[in-house]
Amino acid sequence: MKSKILFPLIPLLAAAALTSAFTLSKPQAPTPKADPNEAPELVGGPWLNTKDGKPVTIQSRHGKVTLVAFWTFGCENCQANFAPYARLLKRYRSKGVELISVHTPETKGEHNLSDVADHVSREGIDYPVLIDNAGANWNKWGVHLWPSLYVVDRNGIVRWHWFGELNWNNSGGEAKIGEVLDQLLSSK
Repeated sequence: MKSKILFPLIPLLAAAALTSAFTLSKPQAPTPKADPNEAPELVGGPWLNTKDGKPVTIQSRHGKVTLVAFWTFGCENCQANFAPYARLLKRYRSKGVELISVHTPETKGEHNLSDVADHVSREGIDYPVLIDNAGANWNKWGVHLWPSLYVVDRNGIVRWHWFGELNWNNSGGEAKIGEVLDQLLSSK
């Protein structure tokens, strides 16, 4: 009589043992971000326009408001944002705001470091430029188009973004970014 009762339980016990074994061996999920809008850390390189080519990290900007711009030198829409970026920096750099640009190429020809450096020089770009040829930062930040601009607050949280030309068709992106910067700089 005992064997009749135990026999149906054997497959259930085996399944339970296998389930617990697989449950214990599952890889751990990554630790969730404290805030879902936390700016991803910048990775890779090389870097242009930094001291000794050293990276600028989101963490190193803690306590300061930061703009992060994704672009590529062959993109006319990206080039249209250079003048608004220069005006924003002229207005806000003395208040600690910096722009970090991430050059993520669209075409094979845009992967050449010396061509990027020539373009940066020709355009008078004086802010840090991260070369992102493999698209690691593009993917980490979830970027989908050039140009893309993100406003990161003092705590490393993305507070605003703008996709496309800031002033295309009088869209007012430059003014909106200025408003967001004013708000972030006035709050402690």
